[in-house]
Amino acid sequence: MTKKTDKTDHIEIFVIVQPENTRDKEGFERIRNKFPAAQTTLGITAAEWPKNIKEAEWAVAPIRELNKEFFNTNKYHYSSKFMKELERTPDSLENMPWIGLIDERNPKTGKLTKDRMGIAHHVGCLFAHLHAWRDVHEQLGHTRAWVMESDGNEIPDRTLEMRQLLRNVPDDFDFISLGPHYDEVCVRTEHTVGFFPSNNCEKSRFEFEVEKDPNDKYSRAGTKTFYYWPKMGTSAGFQSYLVGPNFYEKVTRYMARHGADMIDAYMFGHICQNNYVSEEARDGGLEPPKGFDDLSTKRMTSRDESGLKILNCYVIGPVEEKIVESDEGGIEKDKDSATESTSAGASTEENMEGSPLGEDESSSLKQVQGDSNESFDDLLSRFSAKHPVAEKKSKKHGSRKKSAGTNAQ
Repeated sequence: MTKKTDKTDHIEIFVIVQPENTRDKEGFERIRNKFPAAQTTLGITAAEWPKNIKEAEWAVAPIRELNKEFFNTNKYHYSSKFMKELERTPDSLENMPWIGLIDERNPKTGKLTKDRMGIAHHVGCLFAHLHAWRDVHEQLGHTRAWVMESDGNEIPDRTLEMRQLLRNVPDDFDFISLGPHYDEVCVRTEHTVGFFPSNNCEKSRFEFEVEKDPNDKYSRAGTKTFYYWPKMGTSAGFQSYLVGPNFYEKVTRYMARHGADMIDAYMFGHICQNNYVSEEARDGGLEPPKGFDDLSTKRMTSRDESGLKILNCYVIGPVEEKIVESDEGGIEKDKDSATESTSAGASTEENMEGSPLGEDESSSLKQVQGDSNESFDDLLSRFSAKHPVAEKKSKKHGSRKKSAGTNAQ
């Protein structure tokens, strides 16, 4: 499958939708009004298990396979002490944090156990994102994608800014938060001074120019910079993010070894921040290298200088307004930038080649994703047809790759 590595403004958009949820329906329709090519990926409601349990099973099937692989003693060598103390088996996900809850359900009812019902919403959120990631990988292979939650915060209609962002993403990115993570962790206020180091967020060399978008009264002209992931601090909210070409393989391998947690805090405060202690720890199986923990939380830098980051993650800084020299030799803000960029932004948008953001020009892809005038109920009917539940797990979702073949060109 061909990798899409060229920096263009084309990207596939996947929106997590629970079909019977009115709020999700409204949220998806709002997103599709702005991005007509957006397509659905199924949400998971763990509180209702065993209803739709096959979708949750499909989401973790690759992790099951990796779990079995880690017990291959011809490939991985473990100490007898480690194997004696290990509470996991090759044929079950039990005792794998959070992910193992699918195998730890009540054997009679198929429901989550009573002591886990209190976190059912967060369990469903985790499995929904696992489902979305596999959906992206099966349809597109090694390429980037934009994943959204349909019930997330309002998404500004900054199509012009997103085009410029997509053309300038860092070469090695696995994950880019499009939420307010920078404001919550990188901005030093009276509430954070003393908790985070002054260099908690380091600028990368990747940046892009932003014109004032005539369709967005809050936008400003200037420069935005991609920051390396904060060394300390976390936040909540997983409503909008980009995943890179290597994201899926890295994150599923990691979770097959270590399990998961509440997905937003786990991604922000653990997977994006920590790194492996060595190549042996990165490429090994379940047992950490002898005498070591396999992860390091001593974050001297967020740069992936040694190739040992679990994921290469970035946040996006605020607009830095253009600075110009005054006639008197001083420095002042470019007062005319807003006025000039209004017309520049309009002309840029008018002259921008290609189809709307997230939309492929091929008719076959449009047929897969549907017409923008299609009703939500029609969309879900087509979604169900595209996701048949076969009796044999190995054949489940077999139509996904076939129907999305135009995306992999």
